[in-house]
Amino acid sequence: MVIQEAGMTEQAPTRVGLYTFAQHTSRRVAEFRWEPGRPVTLSVLDPEWGALAQDFYDNGVPAGAERVRPETGAEFMRALLQRFRMSYYKFVDESD
Repeated sequence: MVIQEAGMTEQAPTRVGLYTFAQHTSRRVAEFRWEPGRPVTLSVLDPEWGALAQDFYDNGVPAGAERVRPETGAEFMRALLQRFRMSYYKFVDESD
């Protein structure tokens, strides 16, 4: 597994996992996947804690005054890895 923060690589991530740290444990709750030329897909593993991932997929990732939509592919995947002020969640680059 490769863990990288946004801006550390020019290459766009192809798999990003969303983890929750609630209940004093790290738990994977959703996964975004992308391949060049294909749409971003989302798998929600926990409907309650994965609601944030579903919201980002449906409405875009907040990036300043704009939202980056999944239709943008690489840009969306990079936007997931920006630093968010969240205490219970973290997006992790799990690209192969």
